[in-house]
Amino acid sequence: MGLKNITVNQNHNPGFRFYFGASIIILSFFMVPTGLLVTHQMHQHVIKALVLGFFWVNGPLWKVIGIAVMGKVSYYYIIEHLRIHYNKIIKPKPVGRTRYYIGLFMFTLPFVPSYVMAYAPHLLPELASWRIYFNLFFDLVFLSSLFVLGGDFWDKLRALFNYSAKANFPDEPSLDDEDDSRARDMK
Repeated sequence: MGLKNITVNQNHNPGFRFYFGASIIILSFFMVPTGLLVTHQMHQHVIKALVLGFFWVNGPLWKVIGIAVMGKVSYYYIIEHLRIHYNKIIKPKPVGRTRYYIGLFMFTLPFVPSYVMAYAPHLLPELASWRIYFNLFFDLVFLSSLFVLGGDFWDKLRALFNYSAKANFPDEPSLDDEDDSRARDMK
């Protein structure tokens, strides 16, 4: 029994099985909350345990049944659409110079108040009650700066933790290029 190669067109809709399987999977997420609501109406503990156990076990089971109903064609349909959205939205794109400098400013800005509050708290005594909100705001600025800086910065940040990573500056000629140019000039 061999597997067939299934090609899915972007506009091809897998049909009723896709929607029926998706609805089963969506309904499976409501199994446990429904069980909790139903058990609040019951008084006997044995019945509560049985009903809650039934809903608790059947939630994951319904997810598996939903996936089986959807089938292979629906699986490839979902994978193709996820790939399209990844290429449109999530795939890192180069950022402009202005956005990069704004991101660097956002990246370094949270360090200033952190050092002031750590080493000179007497300079900001009235902020003692607001310190947690102040720190949370600047943590949020720091995290959002990573997204403003773009995917190339994530690679640079990852290279900080890689011992064998080397900085590569395309604008500067390497030492080998200088030796080659000197050798050509001597000829």
